[in-house]
Amino acid sequence: MSISSAFAASQSGLRMTEKWAEVTSSNIANATREGYVRRGLSLSSAAGEASGGVAVTGITREVNSAVARMYRLEIGRMSRQQAVADGLETYAAQLGQPDDAQALTSRLTALQSSFDLLANNPADPSLQRATVEAAGALARTLNQASAALDEAGAEARRGIAQDVETLNNLLGKVASLNERIVQESGATAARAGLEDELGTTLDAVAELMDVQVSRDAQGRVTLHSSGGTPLIAAGTVLQVSYDAATGRLMAGTTEITPGVPGVRGFEEGRIAGALALQNEVLPQMQLQLDEFARALVEGFETQDASLAPGQAGLFTDSGGAYDPAQRDGLAGRLSVNPAVLPESGGELWRIRDGLGAAAPGADSDSTQINAFLSALEAQHGFDTQAQLGDQGTLADYAASLISAQQFVRVDAQDQLDRLQAGAEAIAATRSGSEGVNVDDELQQLAAIEQAYAANSRVMQTLAEMIDALLAAV
Repeated sequence: MSISSAFAASQSGLRMTEKWAEVTSSNIANATREGYVRRGLSLSSAAGEASGGVAVTGITREVNSAVARMYRLEIGRMSRQQAVADGLETYAAQLGQPDDAQALTSRLTALQSSFDLLANNPADPSLQRATVEAAGALARTLNQASAALDEAGAEARRGIAQDVETLNNLLGKVASLNERIVQESGATAARAGLEDELGTTLDAVAELMDVQVSRDAQGRVTLHSSGGTPLIAAGTVLQVSYDAATGRLMAGTTEITPGVPGVRGFEEGRIAGALALQNEVLPQMQLQLDEFARALVEGFETQDASLAPGQAGLFTDSGGAYDPAQRDGLAGRLSVNPAVLPESGGELWRIRDGLGAAAPGADSDSTQINAFLSALEAQHGFDTQAQLGDQGTLADYAASLISAQQFVRVDAQDQLDRLQAGAEAIAATRSGSEGVNVDDELQQLAAIEQAYAANSRVMQTLAEMIDALLAAV
């Protein structure tokens, strides 16, 4: 090797060492920054150098694409269950447990106990009042449960609208980062920073909806819903829109609503969880409440011998008789017939003699009271679409209703806890493969120091050789 070749090799070594030190110090400085991926150097033999010189061709990011994909899928699953669990939290507290004093089951038991006492002393005004109040408490419990469901639905719709707006902003950011990345020539530090920002943005998208991520030859990201609908393709962003009235989600003109047969949508992410609440979970819970209210209203109408056709019984639909065409939302409109409410011009004795009675009957006659009791104890038919069985007593149905609805939230929370453990394990794996280990970087600095010293020593020796040759001339 000639002296000039040796000089060139040492100079390239020093330049590489300088860049190596720069990248390593950057790794250490950004070790705790979220989204930062460890950097490395891409090296090759220096062009035109037969002496073994080295050239830095770019800065690499130590990305594990498979682990990143797994992580995004897990956070999407977590976000879906989180949306369901959080969306039902207030309603579950309002609904209570079967043995709670304010629960539907307890209110029903209190009404039955009041009728039992009244049957033993039908003329007692205080027992008549207590029975009417127990009926009112049961109606209010259903009203409050229905109102809590309505609020959960409204909150879900507000959350979806906000998340869709955030999603569109993130999609726009991905498209912008795509163009900025393409404008960077080569594997530069600036491009690595843009890639970090893009990775963090994709993580945020995955929390909202699960997507398929691919790259073109220039490194631009293409996004599709997990079902295959384009979101970002050929530089075009399809805006996502949400119709709160119908619960439908569109990407451009293509429907992507989760859970709809034949739709190329998505199943995970916070938006999917909130849409499941709006379109499936909450309507099912409302149906179950309305079915209980219907059976209650019809049961007391059927057992009230004093009623004329079309006349309302003890429990009413906003004061009127039950109309099968108006079942939806009945639990929220349920009320006690004003005919037994003295404050509304009614008479307490009608709880003994029937809601349609024009005049008081015999003080000791408990026939109608026992008929009302039979409405509470009898088997009722229920709509199988409510998925709580097709027949049972009001008490059995109420207990099943509370258990089934509480289970939905508990199950979502349990799944969330399990998914969180898995996501933490994947995050640890991702951090190990993509993150910065400061101890490793400090060892790199020691190696850099040795490489710098070696190249400097070679150049110093070459300089001494040249000086010696010049002195000999």
